[in-house]
Amino acid sequence: MDLYKKLSGKWDQLMVRGFRSFHPFVLLVYYVFVITSLMLYQHPFFLLTAVFLLIGFNYLLDKGEQLKKWGWMIVIMCTFILILTPLFNRRGNHIEFYLFNNPIMLEAMIQGVVIALTLIGIIMIFVTFNMVITADKFLFLFSKWLPKWALLTMLAMRFVPLLKRRLQDIEQVQQSKGMSIKHGSIRQRARNGMLLMQILLTFSLEEAIQTADSMAARGYGLQKRSKYQAYAMQKRDTFALSFISVATVIIIFGWWLGDGVLMLLPILEPLWLYGREWFYFTIWLLLIGFPIWAEGKEVMKWKFYQQKV
Repeated sequence: MDLYKKLSGKWDQLMVRGFRSFHPFVLLVYYVFVITSLMLYQHPFFLLTAVFLLIGFNYLLDKGEQLKKWGWMIVIMCTFILILTPLFNRRGNHIEFYLFNNPIMLEAMIQGVVIALTLIGIIMIFVTFNMVITADKFLFLFSKWLPKWALLTMLAMRFVPLLKRRLQDIEQVQQSKGMSIKHGSIRQRARNGMLLMQILLTFSLEEAIQTADSMAARGYGLQKRSKYQAYAMQKRDTFALSFISVATVIIIFGWWLGDGVLMLLPILEPLWLYGREWFYFTIWLLLIGFPIWAEGKEVMKWKFYQQKV
């Protein structure tokens, strides 16, 4: 059994490298702590640096392909936040200009930037979460203690993309019969769209019943669940977990002291960092950029071995 675990761990390292090769618990702790840090540190300088680091993280994982799908949503959301926040927030001491006889405060503009950067960072970290925490890792983490909750969560996470793919397949089949939601009168297109939705829901419900019967027949949740892939905690995982935990504790302590948070009222603090904030900024860089170090190290190894060969 020990030999099997060692061979399994070596095989996992060969197949999956970089940040994704760490133990699932280490990956989960990283994401929980980073999301917590993004919500605690409300400073434009910290958040802007985190956004650039997360862009680099996404690029190393898949050249930013998944992040591009969220591009328009991020732009529209940030535009609304940057416009609406100064319009509805009248608190502040520095009037930049007047818009329709309403004062636009500098503090409100900075607050809009902070909110937008926070949401961008959270979206980016969740994009990487979907690529790093795969279905087997998620079930490995939660199926032992919460089997039904873990299953429902996995089904919910794949529900929208699955329905989208099925709807595209159904639409292609129905187009061969002359049914289209892009041509014809509005009434005809609406009728065809409702028929496509009826087919989609019927297909999905029928498959859900078959899946439930199959799981019940196999006794899901009755006994301790066996794992298809065994993840063993290694020395590198212990080191990574210790580093992430210590860095997060330091960051939370800095937040408790008031560092990393830009005070807008009653007096606007300078945007530039000063004093011990530079120390917490360094820890912030190390925590957020930890996956970049893990991925970059593997890239450098690969290039080194290519030169050797």
